[in-house]
Amino acid sequence: MDEAGRMNRMVNELLTLNNIEFGKEGAEMARFDLTAVIRGVLERLGLQIEKEGIRVVFDEKGECFVWADEFRVEEVLTNYLTNAIHHCAGAKEIRVILQRAGNLVYTFVQNTGAPIPEEDLSKVWVKFYKVDKARTREYGGSGIGLSIVKAIQDSMNQQYGVRNTPDGVEFWFTLEGA
Repeated sequence: MDEAGRMNRMVNELLTLNNIEFGKEGAEMARFDLTAVIRGVLERLGLQIEKEGIRVVFDEKGECFVWADEFRVEEVLTNYLTNAIHHCAGAKEIRVILQRAGNLVYTFVQNTGAPIPEEDLSKVWVKFYKVDKARTREYGGSGIGLSIVKAIQDSMNQQYGVRNTPDGVEFWFTLEGA
């Protein structure tokens, strides 16, 4: 049953990725509060975060309105936070940071733990690419989540990226401020 569930998730992720990449699902752009969406995703992942003994720091500075596809942004956040949970180690802390820069809003999701090898940083966006295949299998990762992030951000003409930090890894993405 576990394997069937994992295969079902992977097929659904592939369908989502295919639809986004080939423009079958146009982005439904709207103005919404990114802070509220982040809170909602953190709440939905709360049991998993608690089970792993992770401390989450979200320095909320009030409402932060953006112009984007809310459903897809929620998917980007869910992928980033799920990866952060699964790869969190050391101090076991995840930080979510919102930062305005001109007309853009940057969202950073940082987790403490092992860095991604430099030679793998650019490859994490490739479908089915896994830095640590054995470890990813432990939690059922398919290697599709970050490909979906890339497709979503590309479909909204926005940026995304990853970098190692002194105590872990930071994934980020931009949205147009509203």
